[in-house]
Amino acid sequence: MKALLHFFIYILTLLCAVLGFAQSSQTKEIAIDSQLLGDLYTSSTQSDNLVIIVPGSGPTNRNGNSFAGLKGDSYKLLAHALVVQGLDVFTYDKRFITQLKLNIPIKEEEGRFEDGVNDLALIVDHFSTTYPKITLVGHSEGALVANILANKSNKVAQYIALQGPGLAADQIIYEQIVKQLPALGDKVTQINASLKKGQLVDDVLPMLMSLYRPSVQPYLISWMQYDPCVEIQKTKQPVLIIDGDKDLQVSLQQGDLLSKANPNAKRITLKNMNHVLKQLEKDEDNMKSYGDPFFPLHPQLASTIATFIRTTN
Repeated sequence: MKALLHFFIYILTLLCAVLGFAQSSQTKEIAIDSQLLGDLYTSSTQSDNLVIIVPGSGPTNRNGNSFAGLKGDSYKLLAHALVVQGLDVFTYDKRFITQLKLNIPIKEEEGRFEDGVNDLALIVDHFSTTYPKITLVGHSEGALVANILANKSNKVAQYIALQGPGLAADQIIYEQIVKQLPALGDKVTQINASLKKGQLVDDVLPMLMSLYRPSVQPYLISWMQYDPCVEIQKTKQPVLIIDGDKDLQVSLQQGDLLSKANPNAKRITLKNMNHVLKQLEKDEDNMKSYGDPFFPLHPQLASTIATFIRTTN
């Protein structure tokens, strides 16, 4: 019965996206270059506003899904809901996702955190001639990517940190590991300290090798150079911080840190929203919603974003 209810809510959400704002809304794949692809969601009413959803960590694709277990269609649902609000939306696959699909060899040791920022800059440049008002909505780790570019680009009108962490990468890694394996705290601190100084680490325990393998250390070094609180403090554009009180991955304390760093930012916490932007009725459904597209998008998320954009344009 519950599955059937979720199905009807999902269908209703899509129908509202198609019928509620414009009969001729459409989705079109856009190639920024041969390896940077995404979907542009538009309605029949011409908009000056484009929202770019910057994906979170790992192999997260344009729909908010990944082969690591995410199947909730979070970004797809949000894009449809934002079109209903009169906003055009672009969602995209990270470059390495396309490389995997095309069987292009990926050299992990050459990856840097800035690669995501540079690709986002290409996307903004591509659309800036068509859309005079571009808003970056960075989700989770994507919040830092979006923030860094917002601080560099005069083509970004607004910045939204959607469940973005307030701690730097080394602190996030430490907290995540120590929560599961407290005895490894000193070793993790030692490794992180070296990486933050730009020094590669040879002495890695086998149980930490998947995280600190030699090929990924250059990426970790580049990521650890950025502090989300420092970046958001520098942001000149209007800033909105959104989090959810059912988020198991990014706590409300992270939003507190960001808000303290930028007192001019608007802060909104959505009740019963989890990390994949879904509305929960029961706590036990939290992880289940990660793999179920029929769990509804939080009903206030799109309107919260749209209201912020309209009032700060």
